[in-house]
Amino acid sequence: MSTQTAAVEKIRTGRIATALLLGTVAYTTPFTAGSAVLLPAQIKDIAPDHKVELLAILTATAGLAALLANVVFGSLSDRTRSRYGARTPWIVGGSIVAGVLMVPVAAFDNFVVMLLLWCLAVAALNASTAAVNAILPDRVPVRRRATASAMLGLGLLLGSAIGSVIGAVFVDHAVTGFAVTGLIYVVLSISTVVIAPDRDNRGKAPAPPQSPTGVLRVAFTFPRQAADFYWALFGRLALVLGYFMVNGFQLYILTDYVGLDDDRAAEVVGLNAIFFLVMAIVGVVVAGPLSDRLQRRKPFVIAATGIAILAVVAPLFSATVGAMHVFAVIGGLAFGSYFSVDAALVSEVLPDEESRARDLGILNMANTGGQVLAPGASAALVALGLGFAPVFIGAMAICAVGAALIVPIKSVR
Repeated sequence: MSTQTAAVEKIRTGRIATALLLGTVAYTTPFTAGSAVLLPAQIKDIAPDHKVELLAILTATAGLAALLANVVFGSLSDRTRSRYGARTPWIVGGSIVAGVLMVPVAAFDNFVVMLLLWCLAVAALNASTAAVNAILPDRVPVRRRATASAMLGLGLLLGSAIGSVIGAVFVDHAVTGFAVTGLIYVVLSISTVVIAPDRDNRGKAPAPPQSPTGVLRVAFTFPRQAADFYWALFGRLALVLGYFMVNGFQLYILTDYVGLDDDRAAEVVGLNAIFFLVMAIVGVVVAGPLSDRLQRRKPFVIAATGIAILAVVAPLFSATVGAMHVFAVIGGLAFGSYFSVDAALVSEVLPDEESRARDLGILNMANTGGQVLAPGASAALVALGLGFAPVFIGAMAICAVGAALIVPIKSVR
């Protein structure tokens, strides 16, 4: 490759990486604000005596809606032919529909209506999510993907932080909070496609027409003869499950294992979130570019999983606040490093370029599935009556399995 060609490619990749950052912040911000702050506060006002059960129902139902929508809309995006490419209509359209649906979510004092509107908004949001994530394998050269995919990880972190802050500011004015985050969502989504516009793909062979049933069949037809795809899928599932077995139980670990009162435990959880964010950003900005420079993915993903195991060692051997801070610091570094490179790795094991968004939607099931399964796995281990030690040991073992599952991947170094 000539120096001039390399320079042009670098500039183009930089624009796409910026678009990935903005697009990821766009959809993460309203989702975090709603699910983590605004809706829990609204549910507490509607039904204070049943808030835990209702929030669990809302979270589980919205999670299922997100999983289904990501795969279905991803499949539809793969089949889209337009002047603005395959992804732009879904990025912009999904953000506008989701932004509009979010405004009335908190305007009703009826849980069923809130649940329905939120699930519809989350489904529309995932139309945008699926399209944004597909930009990476669509348009970034393999040799630069870890640097670009680092922006996906950074966007998730920044969007989560921004969403939490906005949610806290508008916790007593949920409708306004949703309106603000919805506006941010639309503006950043439009900026995403303006900064890095997609190509007209109307000249591409048209996708065969499908009935609604056919669309669903195509969307949920899992890839065949794609061993590397499934190694990456289950490797990601294992890491997320293992780490969140501890991370999701932090409050109970701090009260029942470390011995703090509720207020002090909440303070530690908040401080740990800051530690995690800072170190995750460090992991993102270091691991992605270094992976591209060395043109290696598997060693970075395996090493990041090993770092996640080390994070759990501290609380296993020390029931102290300091050990939980160490867990957050090392865990943040692990996850920042992992997601900045793992996104590049999975983009290189996708079995069919005609179904990238759908297949990424299937891979994203590992993120949600791991977090959904983690509380049950931890609760089962605590029920053994041996305290939290089995949770820590189980989490380390599952993370180790996640690292082992990456080793057999053959198509990526």
